[in-house]
Amino acid sequence: SLLVNRSLTTLDLHSNSIGPQGAKALADALKINRTLAFRSLQSNAIRDDGARALAEALAANRTLSVLHLQSNAVGPVGTQWIADALKQNRSLKKLIFSSNSIGDGGAKALAEALKVNQGLKSLDLQSNSISDTGVAALMAALCTNQTLLSLNLRENSISPDGAQDLARALCTNSTLKSLDLTANLLHDQGAQAIAVAVRENRALTSLHLQWNFIQAGAAKALGQALQLNTSLTSLDLQENAIGDEGASAVAIALKANTTLTALYLQVASVGALGAQALGEALAVNRTLEILDLRGNAIGVAGAKALANALKVNSSLRRLNLQENSLGMDGAICVATALSGNHGLQHISLQGNHIGESGARMISEAIKTNAPSCTVEM
Repeated sequence: SLLVNRSLTTLDLHSNSIGPQGAKALADALKINRTLAFRSLQSNAIRDDGARALAEALAANRTLSVLHLQSNAVGPVGTQWIADALKQNRSLKKLIFSSNSIGDGGAKALAEALKVNQGLKSLDLQSNSISDTGVAALMAALCTNQTLLSLNLRENSISPDGAQDLARALCTNSTLKSLDLTANLLHDQGAQAIAVAVRENRALTSLHLQWNFIQAGAAKALGQALQLNTSLTSLDLQENAIGDEGASAVAIALKANTTLTALYLQVASVGALGAQALGEALAVNRTLEILDLRGNAIGVAGAKALANALKVNSSLRRLNLQENSLGMDGAICVATALSGNHGLQHISLQGNHIGESGARMISEAIKTNAPSCTVEM
């Protein structure tokens, strides 16, 4: 069908069992087809042989722009074939290659491709057993590549040594906008190196550092970076034990920073002191739109501090205080503060032991004070 069809632009075959032979049949058609722009072959066990067939097609195809190949048991050999094709291909913009087994060998092959490829804008390498060696190669490529906008390295094995290579690349690269390093092994040392690079970098807009064993030291370094950085709009530090000290350091930065619009601090060991610092920051900050504090322990004192900030803040659009031991008193403080806030669109107060009577009181207060705000309880 694809050999003769001239109208189909999207083909999604994910989670089937096409295997290497099925991948080859589809790849042969792709060499001739001139309309297909999106193809998903996720979870099809195409393995290295299937990747080789697709690589041959990519070398010839000029229309496919998005290719999903995640969870296909592709190893370094298959990755090498894909990488070689990317050296010739100019149409592919997005490659999802997560949850394979490319390892450092595959990462090196893709790095060589990135040095010459001028089309790829998004590369997803999540869960691929890439360690510092592979990251070093990828970062060397980023020092010359000028087209990649998004790089996903979640759930690999990047240590503080690999973070040094990441930092050097961020100081040189001027095009990458999104970097996801969630669930690696950066620790404070690695995150501090990246923070120093964020001071200089002027391109990155989104940085994910969730679940990296980061503590207050790195949070302080990131806070200092935010006072100088003018490009980052989203920072994710969730599931790192930065505590009140780290949260306060980021809060101080928010008083000066004018670009960050989203801050994720869920499950970050933030208590009342951290919430009070964030409240003081929100009272003067005019750009932050999303603040996620779920799964912390800010308590009634923290809730009161944030409530006072809400009375004067006009930029915040979404606030998540789920599971923060607010109790009825803390939740009511937040709800009544909404009468002075006309910007908040969504707030979550779930899991705070508010009780039925408290929920009724809060509902009435919000209906009266902020009818346009959606509240989850």
